[in-house]
Amino acid sequence: MELTLIKKQTFDLKPYGKFSISMARNPKRHLPHIIPLDELSIDHQTSMPFTEEQEKEIIKYMKKHKTDVLTDGGYLGFYTRASGGGFGSLCHIAHPKLVAYRENEAFRQDVDER
Repeated sequence: MELTLIKKQTFDLKPYGKFSISMARNPKRHLPHIIPLDELSIDHQTSMPFTEEQEKEIIKYMKKHKTDVLTDGGYLGFYTRASGGGFGSLCHIAHPKLVAYRENEAFRQDVDER
């Protein structure tokens, strides 16, 4: 039996802060805009693969807004690019700094000054 399954979901994503997800061995954890990859919770079950064109568009959008984090506007609706497969995918993420950015004005200003 041959079977092709395709996930399809529409996202209305906006930039969220000026966060940088760091893959460095010793990231500067004390900086408000740095989110170390080893502390980031990535829900791979929500992974939504995209095409090469979509990936280029997402990368361009993230670079334009100087952030690695996008939001759909939901309370915990945070997303980023993840690699894997032919091209990357969009994955739901969680980290305490993402919530702090929304709830703490001083923290938000520190992140956006970077």
